[in-house]
Amino acid sequence: MNNNHQSISEGVAVELYLDAAAEEQVLKFRELIYREGVQPVQGLMDDKPHISLAVFPITDPAAVIDLTREFALTVPRFSFRLGAVGTFPTQDNVLFLSPVPSVPLLQVHAAFLTRVKDAGINCSPYYFPGVWVPHLTLEFEISNDELCRSMKVFKESFTPIDGEFTQLGVVQFRPIQYLDQFDLQKGN
Repeated sequence: MNNNHQSISEGVAVELYLDAAAEEQVLKFRELIYREGVQPVQGLMDDKPHISLAVFPITDPAAVIDLTREFALTVPRFSFRLGAVGTFPTQDNVLFLSPVPSVPLLQVHAAFLTRVKDAGINCSPYYFPGVWVPHLTLEFEISNDELCRSMKVFKESFTPIDGEFTQLGVVQFRPIQYLDQFDLQKGN
């Protein structure tokens, strides 16, 4: 791979960030699977645990940042529960924690995608309402054996993680570059 390719962004994502205590619990669980022999990929990329609301192919990050800034002003902090583990049926062997699909999570996602559509910004169809599988990626590009070991660790050691979404962030990826982040609104 030439060095020029590494500087080209694959896209931009808008991510929901967890409160500090929940983030710490996710990172501790990620460390458990590493101790079982899973080779870190995601864990080496300075990846902040998150749930992506939308991913955009190569696009103007400024437009996404502006849209996200305005949207964050309308979104109160809200609770979540990471209650299950899952994997996608792909060769990448993505291992993720699955949030309980709460009404607030689905409403925030739908409202954000409406704004994206109204702004004429092209989003990956994997993130369209009715198709989107909300998930918090723990690791990807792991071997079949590592995936099986991770599921064993999950069954033996995982307890649901409860927390609150506190921020929206905009990142450019790979490599990950944190472009901006915005606080969600505090309740009364």
